[in-house]
This record gives sequence, C-alpha cells and structure tokens, in this order.
Amino acid sequence: MIKNLLIRIILTALLIVWAIYPYITNTSDESVLAEIFKIGIVPSILIMGSFFVIVAFYCRTLQKCLTLIKPENRKAEPKSVWYMFAIPFNFVEDFFIVINIANSLDAEKKSNSKLNTVSDFGIVSGIGWCIAQILSFIPNIVGQIAGLIGMILVIYHWTQISKINNLLSSE
Repeated sequence: MIKNLLIRIILTALLIVWAIYPYITNTSDESVLAEIFKIGIVPSILIMGSFFVIVAFYCRTLQKCLTLIKPENRKAEPKSVWYMFAIPFNFVEDFFIVINIANSLDAEKKSNSKLNTVSDFGIVSGIGWCIAQILSFIPNIVGQIAGLIGMILVIYHWTQISKINNLLSSE
C-alpha cells in the first residue's frame, strides 16, 4: 500500500515538473496553458468549466459501472473515480482508475453471464486516453494532436463503459 502510494507521488511530482518546465525555462509562450489563454480569459474559463462538467458526467458513468459490479469483484470503491478531480494527482490516478475498472469487469465476467459478449473492457482506450492526456503537455503541435487523440479515446471509452452499464443493469 505504501509502495503504491509512493509510486503515485513520485510520478505526480515528475509530471508537475514536466508541466511547469516551460515556465522555469522562460518558454511559457509554448506551454499548454498559454495555448488555452490565447483565446482570452472568459472563453478559456468557459471551456475549462465545460470540460469539468463533462468529466463529472464521465465519472458518474464510471461510478455506476463499479456500483453495478458485485462488491467482491470490485478492485476499487465506486467513489474512487472522483479522484479524477484531484489535480494534479489525477493525471497519474487516472491510469489506476481505468485499470481498476477493467480488472473489476474482468472479475465480474467470471460470475456474470451478461458480460460474456463483451471482449473489451476499455483497457486499451482507457490507458490510451491517459497517455494522450500526459502527452498533451508537450508544448507544440505534438501536444495538440495528443490532446485531440485523448478526447477521441475518452469518448470511445465512455461509450464502451455506458454499453457495459446497460448490459449490467438489464434484467
């Protein structure tokens, strides 16, 4: 448990250093935040606010998924998905959330025939959007492309989990 927490803290610290590096080296005009704020403060705040609302709906879908899984098959508590809002901890924690949900679904599949038709529990798309999210910190076109790919993958992951939720909640 302590080792796992230490890994999360170290990875989060490394990510923070990477994110603030452009400011330390006086290249902040190439940073992710600089790109966002080029459109102005008010539009940026509206975009970020909308983003957090979307993340809340995504978290609600993930929480429902874990709630629909038998407690003995869960690899994490349903409320743990809300760590996606624990900035900057979330950038590392998102990997664990996605992995825990996929592993929980895999465990549930062994005793729940409703999941027999599901071959993809979102591990590839989930890990993919987590990686793309981190790569989006690269302050150039690579970061922008990674951000776009991340958005596509999170939408795909969300739809996959929604379909699984429908399967699990059907009679």
